[in-house]
Amino acid sequence: MTHPGLHGDFEGTFPFEPRYMNAGDVRLHYVDEGPPDAPPLLFVHGNPTWSYLWRRPIAELSAQGRRCVAFDHMGFGRSDKPPLLARYTLQAHMENAVALIDGLDLRDVTLVAHDWGGPIGLGAMLERSDRLRDAVLVNTWAWELPSFVPPFIREFRTEGLGEILALGGNLFVESIPGGMANRDTDPVMMNAYRAPFPDYWSRVGMLAFQRDIPLTERDRSARRMGAIHDRLLELDVPVTMIWGMRDPVFQPVFLDQWRELFPQARVFELEDAAHFVPEDRPDVLIEAI
Repeated sequence: MTHPGLHGDFEGTFPFEPRYMNAGDVRLHYVDEGPPDAPPLLFVHGNPTWSYLWRRPIAELSAQGRRCVAFDHMGFGRSDKPPLLARYTLQAHMENAVALIDGLDLRDVTLVAHDWGGPIGLGAMLERSDRLRDAVLVNTWAWELPSFVPPFIREFRTEGLGEILALGGNLFVESIPGGMANRDTDPVMMNAYRAPFPDYWSRVGMLAFQRDIPLTERDRSARRMGAIHDRLLELDVPVTMIWGMRDPVFQPVFLDQWRELFPQARVFELEDAAHFVPEDRPDVLIEAI
C-alpha cells in the first residue's frame, strides 16, 4: 500500500499521472510521459530516491517529443513496500525491472541510471539486450567489490544500529542534502523524498539496499553483481557517463573504472555536482540525453 501523502503532485513539481503494473506479487508505480511511439528513455533511480528524482528531465524531454518512463523500485516511492528485509535483493529488483520492460514492451531503450539504478538497470537490459539503444550512467557502479567504502556504510550494515539509523531515524532520506553540492535544499523536494517513508516499516527497502552492497565474495548479491560486470562488454551500444565529482561515496575512482570498461564513452565531469546529479545539474543531464 502507498501512503496518502504520496498522492499529491508536491506543489506542481511532479505533475505526472501515476500508473501501476504488477511484477509478480508486487505492484510497481511508474510514470510514462511523452509520445507513446517515440523511442523510450528508461530512468532507473537508486537509494533512497524514487521517480521524483527524474522530474526535471521527464518534464523537459517529454515536451521535446521523447517518451520518458520512470519507475519506483519495490520498497520505494509509490510502489509496494513488503516489510521483509529478505525480499529486497539485486536479483529481485532486476526481475521487477525486466517485468516492467516486458510489460510496457519497451524497445530501442535509452537507459538512464543512477546509484543502485546502474546494476539494476544494466542487469535488466542485459536480459533484454536487443532492446537497448544506449546507456547514460550517473554516479553508479556495477562490479562486485566497490572501489571505496565510507565508514558510515558499515554502520548501516551493523545489526541493531542499522535499524536504529535507517528505520527509526530515516537517516538515508535526511542525509540527501549531504549528497548535493548546494545544501540549501528546497523544502518541497525534501517533503517529496520523505513522503514514501512515513514510518519504521516503510523504510525497509533503503536499509536492504545498503546491506545488499557486495563488499566480500560471500555477500548475498556478490555473484549476481559479478555476473553483471562480466557481461558489460556484451553491451555494444554508445555509453555516456555524467559524474558529480564532489560525490562523497562514488568518488572519481569509480569513474576511472567505467572508463576502463568503456574507453569510447562520452564523459561529463561536473565539478559543481555531488552524488545527486539530477538535483544539482539537471540541465547537463538533459543536454547529454
